[in-house]
Amino acid sequence: MIKVLKFGGTSVGSAENMRKVAAIIRNEKARLTVLSAMSGTTDALVRISVLAGQRAGTEIREVLQTLKEKYETCIADLLGEHAEVARKKTEATFSLIENECAGFQPGKSDKVILAQGELLTSYIFTLYLKEIGLRAILLNAPDFMCTDAAHKPEREKLKNRLSPLVREPETFYVTQGFICTDCEGNLDNLGRGGSDYSAALMGEAIGANEVQIWTDIDGMHNNDPRYVDKTFPIRHMSFDEAAELAYFGAKILHPATIQPCKDHGIPVRLKNTMDARAEGTLITSSGEATSDFCAVAAKDNITVIRIYSTRMLMAYGFLRMVFEIFERHKTSIDMITTSEVAISLTVDNEEHLEEIERELAALGTIEVEKDNTIVCVVGRMDHTQHGLVAKVLNCIQNIPVKMISYGASHRSLVLLIGTKAKVEALQNLNRGLFNL
Repeated sequence: MIKVLKFGGTSVGSAENMRKVAAIIRNEKARLTVLSAMSGTTDALVRISVLAGQRAGTEIREVLQTLKEKYETCIADLLGEHAEVARKKTEATFSLIENECAGFQPGKSDKVILAQGELLTSYIFTLYLKEIGLRAILLNAPDFMCTDAAHKPEREKLKNRLSPLVREPETFYVTQGFICTDCEGNLDNLGRGGSDYSAALMGEAIGANEVQIWTDIDGMHNNDPRYVDKTFPIRHMSFDEAAELAYFGAKILHPATIQPCKDHGIPVRLKNTMDARAEGTLITSSGEATSDFCAVAAKDNITVIRIYSTRMLMAYGFLRMVFEIFERHKTSIDMITTSEVAISLTVDNEEHLEEIERELAALGTIEVEKDNTIVCVVGRMDHTQHGLVAKVLNCIQNIPVKMISYGASHRSLVLLIGTKAKVEALQNLNRGLFNL
């Protein structure tokens, strides 16, 4: 059985955790292990890139020193005979970061700096596997993970390049998530959460029988345990349900992970590094919910845009003009509701918000409202069944609801509320829908 295992930053965040990861991949007989950077590394490297753009040398050195100490402590605790090799690699890595900061080129140097966390973490971990007697080979993800001009992964190229590298069944291959090479041959990345996506794409490329995502929580929960006391893991769910929850805020899984595995029928298993014996969550094509309500997720930083225009009345083509504006600025829409003279829609990306506002103003009166949250209730939404919507709304009857999306699928009901009411909404839904 060919398995691809991906471990997040917390899972490899210390020498102790790396030992747990090594035991897991040995037990699972993982063909390919995909690693994130040690927890805290990516945030620190983002900070360094920002400071480099500001030419803030003193602050850069302070952040670098803290990061160096983190990796030096890990090496001292984890490695014996390979410790000196790891220290030299660490020194070389931080020298490279310092050089990139000194000659900082926005859009290029920051990508190089950001990649070093995954590269260094996977290097140290592979040395540990060798120390415990495993045949381990480190692969450089940018050699085979490439994106095209639209920043989409080149899946056929990935398959052709990666498949020949991971043929030996008794070998533990290790590589990096998140990082890649762009269409011009420069070091790049797949964005935050891209390590999950990397693992799914690599699983597809090598014909894996299963992709496992290991984090610090026991699978996908029915609600957000950071805000709700009583939650429980969902043992089996469908790709579509998992995609809805991931897109609308379930932090354990990156939304893009689902599609490559769904396309090829590769099961995805969510597991807990800190409790490897826990069952976790299995995501398959046949895992449809057996109850009306399966889980609740929330997504913050949502902006509402309302467009009022009498030009919509009895007209066709108006929505097309609106959508074309968002397409030009590569900004996706989460929710949308319409009436005869108004459109309300939401976005989670404000990068081009000012330009979008200006262009929409030519179509009508525009209102923009920030600090909102999308709450998504996922389950078996049979449109012929009475009372489902009423039950959800009854749970949050004291919370103003700004938008509702229902009927687009048989799996979800989506609500827009103010972010200040998010925790109350999640807690109320947990009590009302799951009797917890």
